[in-house]
Amino acid sequence: MATASRKRAALTARAKKTKPPARAARAPKPARAAKKHHVIIGASAAGLAALEAIRSVDKDSAVTVLCKERGPLYSRVGLTHFLDGTVKVPGMNMRSPAYTKQMGSTILSGVAAVGVDPKSRSVRLSTRKTLTYNTLLVASGSSAVMLPIPGVNLRGVYPCITRQDAINIDKAALKAKQVAVIGAGLIGIQAVDALAKRKKQVAVIEMMPHIMPAMIDPTGAKLFEELLRGQGHSVHTGVRATEILGTAGRVTGVKLESGEVIPCQIVIMAAGVRPNLEFLEGTRIQRRQGLLVDAHQQTSIKGIYAAGDVAETTDMLSGQRVVIAIWPEALNQGRTAGLNMAGAKIPYEGSMAMNVTSVLGLPIASLGLWQVTDTSQYQIHAMLHEAKRTYRKLVFQDGRLVGAVLVGPGVNAEAGILHNFIRSRQAFTVTPGQLAAGPISWGHILRDNRLAGAVGHRVLPA
Repeated sequence: MATASRKRAALTARAKKTKPPARAARAPKPARAAKKHHVIIGASAAGLAALEAIRSVDKDSAVTVLCKERGPLYSRVGLTHFLDGTVKVPGMNMRSPAYTKQMGSTILSGVAAVGVDPKSRSVRLSTRKTLTYNTLLVASGSSAVMLPIPGVNLRGVYPCITRQDAINIDKAALKAKQVAVIGAGLIGIQAVDALAKRKKQVAVIEMMPHIMPAMIDPTGAKLFEELLRGQGHSVHTGVRATEILGTAGRVTGVKLESGEVIPCQIVIMAAGVRPNLEFLEGTRIQRRQGLLVDAHQQTSIKGIYAAGDVAETTDMLSGQRVVIAIWPEALNQGRTAGLNMAGAKIPYEGSMAMNVTSVLGLPIASLGLWQVTDTSQYQIHAMLHEAKRTYRKLVFQDGRLVGAVLVGPGVNAEAGILHNFIRSRQAFTVTPGQLAAGPISWGHILRDNRLAGAVGHRVLPA
């Protein structure tokens, strides 16, 4: 018994001295990035492009979008399609009612920003509430410039930049026979086209020597001016409107500086736009024509970004600082801003002027540095065929396309090809003979330059 007891004691002692090996410590889980609050001021092209870009990278952080206007999200590109009767009011909408839920975001409709405090990273709202943010995007768009002339407040005078503007013009057009459009830039000329399609007699008033001065040169503009006059409309260039006349508070005409009076029942003010930046008064964000941004769309204050009509970017071709208030650039800038707000370091390649539209069925597109005249630095190839109403102007620098003006059949497809040529900096040559007929046979040119398949074809929005 004693011997057995001693054996059990010895086994117990050895067991106490031999401890089981310790379990290996578990590796700590990687820390998740802290959730942020992204705030976007503006719910048009740039703002929504930013929202979608953020969600492509950051699925979890909160995103709040401020939309000053009430109602469904809509496209300003669709305004003139509504005015000419192509679509009804819902046809201007660009997102479905389920969009907010799909994006996992909050869209505050009818709520405007009235102030920004960069120190506290907060935005004061028109509802008297305050939002704090980690990153902020200013994509507040622009407003129409109303000329400071007598009669501008008469009934029947409208800007044409918001959905409500288009609805107001549409209603007024039911009783009007004559319309005057002050300003023949992109907004103005699209309004001219829309109302001419509704059989209104339209007068175009442009202070510059020809219509569409930011889109086309005098040679091309002449084709459109003759087309308008040939269909019973009047074109007044190189002259200013000095007064809007009226009776009993309603528009009856526009007086020009020459003394001529143009009878009308509607005046559309399309004399330009200005960026909506009033809520940034008192901040130190650097600005000139617009808010100065870097290659990531960030302003001079860290964490605050800008895109669209309010942003002053760098022209990818000239290197100059510019505000290019067009839909495609708003999309590109908004996308870049959103990605960088979410932490992706993606640079913006630079802005490029581009406009595509049509007037009374005659298409026009202009891209890049089409306005240059210095033949010591640029090679300019142009061909006009008045009878066919076709015009092609291509601008090259060191064998690379940097600008173009296109008028006539085939414009949309050609503009897509040339847009990609310009952005890709692909060198090629074109002969006067290849421009002569119009539309240009780009298949032959690409083959002649051994570039077939090297440049993508993308149709641009009209």
